[in-house]
Amino acid sequence: MRLPSILRTGVFQLTMVYMALFGASVAALFIFTYWSTIGSIERQSDSVIEAEIRGLAEQYERRGLPGLVEIIRERVRRDTQGRSVYLFVDSSLRPIAGNMAYWPQELNRSSGLVSFFKINADGVQIPARARVLTVGQGYRLMVGREINELALINQDFRRALVWGIGLTMGLALAGGILMSLQAQRRIARLNRTTRQIIAGDLSRRVPTTGGRDEFEELTQNVNAMLDQIENLMAGLRHVGDSIAHDLRGPLTRLGNQLELLAAEAEPSREGLTMCAEQAEGLLATFNALLRISRVESGAYRSAFAELDLSGIVSDICELYHAAAEDERITFSSEIEPSIAVFGDRELLAQALTNLLDNAIKYTPQGGSIVVRLIQEADSACLEVADNGPGVPAKDRERVFERFARLDQSRSLPGNGLGLALVKAVAEQHGGTLEVADNSPGLIVSLKLPSKQP
Repeated sequence: MRLPSILRTGVFQLTMVYMALFGASVAALFIFTYWSTIGSIERQSDSVIEAEIRGLAEQYERRGLPGLVEIIRERVRRDTQGRSVYLFVDSSLRPIAGNMAYWPQELNRSSGLVSFFKINADGVQIPARARVLTVGQGYRLMVGREINELALINQDFRRALVWGIGLTMGLALAGGILMSLQAQRRIARLNRTTRQIIAGDLSRRVPTTGGRDEFEELTQNVNAMLDQIENLMAGLRHVGDSIAHDLRGPLTRLGNQLELLAAEAEPSREGLTMCAEQAEGLLATFNALLRISRVESGAYRSAFAELDLSGIVSDICELYHAAAEDERITFSSEIEPSIAVFGDRELLAQALTNLLDNAIKYTPQGGSIVVRLIQEADSACLEVADNGPGVPAKDRERVFERFARLDQSRSLPGNGLGLALVKAVAEQHGGTLEVADNSPGLIVSLKLPSKQP
């Protein structure tokens, strides 16, 4: 992989921003530590110089110039390490006493504490810091201390600052490149898979690593999306095949009937009525398909609101009491009051209507239908139970497919789209739809997330 492509990655750019911030923080920490340490040592050295200046000034007041010269010479003798710096000169800057042979020019430019370089007997420059005290008629006394340790610490700090920031930047840069390479490899796998899918291979999936980071979460979501797309495409192909298979017969019969009517001198009313009924059935099938598609697309979600599901179920049960009596079927309902859900009134009513239509269609005369609505822990459970022929266990998942019609129901009217619509409504409401054995008959359970009023 070429380096320029790595430099363009978002991970590398974020790493560079982090590197700059971290480098600035390291530099700030070093600078703070530097000034704190150097400042403490300087203040300690300056306090010693100030104390000596005050002490020598007091000695001059008591003992005069001779006494001051004697004290300076005594202090020079006692300073075996040569850390202190003394120089007493006259008005012509000629040395009188002290351990320096010349007057530093830096002391003429300031009256406070001044830093300069002291040249020892070996000709080596040693950093020092001193202050001048004026005494008598033009006499001047310089009192100071060598600050060689301070200079060494200063040098060490600067070296540590350069190496620390350099090492930090280098490690951050190396880490950014490594992270970018890893991210590029994982994104490359994702791009490679998407290109294969674009080429038409919908079975391809992004390889997973088993990790728990955000890339793995993205991979899992992409794979789940691809699974859903593949399922939708398979469903679309199935719907196309089902439409071609299930509508071919009605369209053929309609065409044949129209040909017969066209051959008659005076078309019969019965034949025209039959054609109209077949056309109406075809139109109902297409309307049902269109409604299922709209439900699955989420077109109704904008109208979702808090609903009294108990009231909706009660109203529809009242309407179906008469239809059940006409078919000599016992119809009963057990509805808990004040069960609220969040959804669309029209869709939920249509779902229950479809369930009751199926129950009445397949329940024989003398049978019974029971509608129950109960409140569970976090969901509202709507059940429609009958004692009809039921559905074999192997076909209970297939009944939710579009145009699904079992062998025992081929002779009954319908298009096999009723339960498909109910399932689409359940999924759009975040619920589930299940079928179970009623021994005999069937129980269809629609569970929806409840919303307590």
